[in-house]
Amino acid sequence: MYLSSRTQGRLANLIITIAEGEKKTEIARQVLAEQKMFEPYTAFRRLDQLRSGELTVVDISDFLADNKIFPTQVQLEYLFKRLDLNHDGRITYPDFVKAILPKEDSRLRQIASLRDSYYIEVNMLLPTEVEWGLSRVLQQEIQNFNSITAAQEILTGSADFTSLDAFRCIDQLYIGYITIESLQTFLRGNGAKLTFDELQAFFRVVDSDEDGRITYSELLEAITFVPDYFQKERQIVNELRRSRERISQLEKEREVLDDLQRSRERIDDLRRSRERLEQYQDLQKSRERLEDLRRSRERLDDLRRSRERLNQLEELQKSRQRIEQLEDLKKSRERQAQIDELRRSRERLDDLRRSRERLEQMEQERKNNEQLEELRKSRSRIEELQKQRRRIEDLRTSQERLDALKRNRDELELRKSQERLNELKKSRERLEQIEALRQSREQQRALDELRQSRERLEQLRVSQNRIDQLENERKALQRSRQIEREIDYERQRSKERLERLELEAQLERQRERALEQEIVTQSKIVQSRIYDTPQRFY
Repeated sequence: MYLSSRTQGRLANLIITIAEGEKKTEIARQVLAEQKMFEPYTAFRRLDQLRSGELTVVDISDFLADNKIFPTQVQLEYLFKRLDLNHDGRITYPDFVKAILPKEDSRLRQIASLRDSYYIEVNMLLPTEVEWGLSRVLQQEIQNFNSITAAQEILTGSADFTSLDAFRCIDQLYIGYITIESLQTFLRGNGAKLTFDELQAFFRVVDSDEDGRITYSELLEAITFVPDYFQKERQIVNELRRSRERISQLEKEREVLDDLQRSRERIDDLRRSRERLEQYQDLQKSRERLEDLRRSRERLDDLRRSRERLNQLEELQKSRQRIEQLEDLKKSRERQAQIDELRRSRERLDDLRRSRERLEQMEQERKNNEQLEELRKSRSRIEELQKQRRRIEDLRTSQERLDALKRNRDELELRKSQERLNELKKSRERLEQIEALRQSREQQRALDELRQSRERLEQLRVSQNRIDQLENERKALQRSRQIEREIDYERQRSKERLERLELEAQLERQRERALEQEIVTQSKIVQSRIYDTPQRFY
C-alpha cells in the first residue's frame, strides 16, 4: 500500500464526514420541501433582490444576515461553489433548483416543483417556516465546510500523504477512476462502514460531471479544495469546436438566404415582364379590328402564358425544395434549444422573419392597390385573370399527380438499392474474411503509430506548460502589446495542435478497435478451421 494505515484511516474519516454532511443537508432539503408555502422560484426571487436573474455572493450574505447567520468570506465562496453546479461563475435559477430541492426523494421534488409561485416584493421576507428552512439548508452547507476543512487539515498534516497515493489506495484495480464498489472495499479495509445511500451522497458531492465515476481531479478538489487547472482549457477547446460548428451552420443558412433572394429577384423580373406583355397585348387588341384575328391572337397569347406558367411552376418547385431545406435546418436548430448562444441566433432569425413578413405584407398591399387600379380601368382583365386561375389550378392538379408518380418511382428505386446494398454487404463480409490474414502484418505498424502519437501527446503537455508560463507573464506585463500578440499566436498554435492530436487519437482508437475486431475474427476463423478439420485415424 502507498499510505500508512493511520493516514488511510484519516482519509476514510474525511470520506465519512463528506457523506454524513451531505446526508444532513439532504434532510434539511426534505424538511424545506415539505413546507406547503415553499416554492423554488419565489425563494429564488427572495434572494435575487436586484431581479437580475442570477445570484451573487452579496445576495447570499444579505440573506444569511437577515436570518442572523454571519459566515466568513471563505465560507461564502465555498457556498457559492456548491450552488454553482455548472461552474460558469454565476448561480442561475436551474442551479438554485438543483441545489435546494431534494435529491433522494423524487416525490417531494416533484411536489415542490409543481407548486404555484406567488408574488414577493423587494426586501420582503418569505413565510417564517420557509425562511427558516432555506437558511437551515445554507447553514448546514457551511457546517459541512467547517467539518471537511478540519478533516482535511488532519489528513494533509500527515508526513506520508500525497493526493496521488490516496487515489491509488482507493483505486486498487488501477482502472483510472473510482467506483462505488472500490470505495466500499477501501472503507471496509479500514474498519469503516457506510450504507449505499451514504456512498451515493458522497458521489453527489465529489462527482461533478455525474457520470458515476470519480476521477483524480475530482478527488483532488474534494480532498484539498484544489481545482483542476486544465479544466478551463478543455472548456475553451470545446467552446471553440461548438463555435466552428455554429459558424458552418450560419454560412449554410446564409447561402440558402442568398438563393431565396435571387429567386425573389427572378419573380420580380417575371412580374415586370408580365406587365409589359399585358400592355403590349392591350395595344394590339386596340389596334385589331377584326374578330377572327383577335381570336387567333388570343389563342397565341394563351399558349405563351401557359409556357410562362410552366416555367414559373418549375421555379416554384425549386423554391419549394429550398424551403424544405430551410425547414430541415430549423428542425436541427430546435434540437439545440438548450444552448444560450443559439437562442440569440434564433431571435435574430425571428427578426429576419418578421421583416420578411412585413415586406410580404407591403408587397401584398402594393399588389392590392395595383389590382384596384386595374379593376377600375378595365373589367375585362378580371375575366381573363379568372380564366388564368382556373388554368393554374388545372396545372397544379397535374403537378400533384406528377409528384405522386415521382414518389412512387423513388420508393421503388430505394427498395432496389437496399437489396443491392444487402448483397454488397454480404460480399464485403466475405472479402474481409479473406483479407483478415493479410492485415495481421499491419498490426505492428499500427502499434508503431500509437507510440508516435504518445510522443506527440507528450509534446502537447510541454506546449501546455509553456502556455501557462506565457499567461503568467501576461499578468505581470499587461502593458506590453507585443507579448500579448505572441501569447495569442502560441495559443492558436497549441489549440490547432490539440485539435490535430485529438483527431489523431480518435483515429488511433478506431484503428485499435479495428485491430481488436480483426484479432477476434482471426481467432474465430482459426477455431472454425480447427473444428472443421476432419479427424485422421491411424
